[in-house]
Amino acid sequence: MSSWIIQTMEYDVDLESLLRDRLREGGAPFALSAVWGGVGVRMEGRQGLEALAKALSVVLIHDLVPFETAALTDEMPLELADRRQVLRRAVDAARQREDLSETAQRLSAYLRDEGKLCLEGFLRFRMPETLLFWRLCVEDAFSKLLLEKEYAEAAAVLRLLLNERPPRCPSLRLCLHGDGLCSLSDGEELRMEYMDETGEGILSLLVGMAPARLIVYDLSGGARKELVHALTEIFSGRVCLYTGEFP
Repeated sequence: MSSWIIQTMEYDVDLESLLRDRLREGGAPFALSAVWGGVGVRMEGRQGLEALAKALSVVLIHDLVPFETAALTDEMPLELADRRQVLRRAVDAARQREDLSETAQRLSAYLRDEGKLCLEGFLRFRMPETLLFWRLCVEDAFSKLLLEKEYAEAAAVLRLLLNERPPRCPSLRLCLHGDGLCSLSDGEELRMEYMDETGEGILSLLVGMAPARLIVYDLSGGARKELVHALTEIFSGRVCLYTGEFP
């Protein structure tokens, strides 16, 4: 029977309970004990080593991501509610692309030669690409939150402008595609198509045309959700939204 010491000096987590839960999921026999500086783990043979490596891969890739992303989020100039939102989105994004198999292989190779594993040390020195990916998840969540706030601020101003002018046309139909293509028509003479990846152009155009009724077909599969949200905010009370695939 082989034994290892697993430890952490940074993460505020009940490591023994966490390891017990993850090892139970693997189904291999194990024994845990409290030791100085960490948790002692005893496993039987090669199968036990592989089970421990798999359990630790879940701990590193899944269970510790909130701690690392929280530290990155705390560096951002955001209010508490916004930081929590960025953190939640970053954790979700990171967990959607977990690669447990590669991490388990690295851990298995390490545990064959070493009897002690420091979780944060393994992350820092053996998995720098994972830490970089988590940082990118945080930065992406932060950028998207700022974009949503910009849309919300712009929507408030444009809604005021729209409410101050009478309708200039009875109805407009807008189709939004995932690649940024916008198709606009009035059902009769007007029909135009152009690329607008930011959505700023179409917002200004629609406010200027001030339709009494705006019908929006969102064919983007969620890629234009910020623009769709802005349209529903600006044209509140006169917009009709359809999502999905249409013939």
